Amino acid sequence: MKKQILALLAVSVLAAPAMAADNNQWFIGAEAGVSTDALKKGATKDDRRAEFGIKAGKYFGDQDQVRTYITYRGEQDGKKGDHIKSRSLLVSADYLVGLNQANTINWFVGATAGVTRISERVGPELYSSKKNTDDAVNNFAYGAQTGFKFDLGKNFEMELGYQYLRHTGKKDEIRFANDQRINLGASFKF
Repeated sequence: MKKQILALLAVSVLAAPAMAADNNQWFIGAEAGVSTDALKKGATKDDRRAEFGIKAGKYFGDQDQVRTYITYRGEQDGKKGDHIKSRSLLVSADYLVGLNQANTINWFVGATAGVTRISERVGPELYSSKKNTDDAVNNFAYGAQTGFKFDLGKNFEMELGYQYLRHTGKKDEIRFANDQRINLGASFKF
């Protein structure tokens, strides 16, 4: 886990000089979508879950061609007593390519690294004890994303994106192998 946190800090430090430019905009936003997770516990099982996240970052470059940002995401699946919960803290960088003359429609492609904590909670009905049983896995996650960003005014934008993440953590028989997400997001630039 210490190596994973050091790697995340290294990515943040490398991105800091790029975020220091004065003439480009900061942004905050929210996203929602669906993820398909390959959770391995014995045999592989694919689960689709709704997810939600918030992000903050900065555009830089001559015409806001690059952006770096930090995202916190969460998702939960299951009923009371039995459920799987995922929380991620990710650092990302995207390169944007304008698709029209005014650069109001952009295609983006980028990379992501971060830390994810996956926990599985099993209710007492499966065990003889009267308490829930928690089992958690801390992962280093890395991957790539692509999608389209639409400027809807000077300070508002929306995006539709796809992201693929690999996870490296394992505990007992639980292993979170990969994560594919489709998100719709909205951001406010200031």
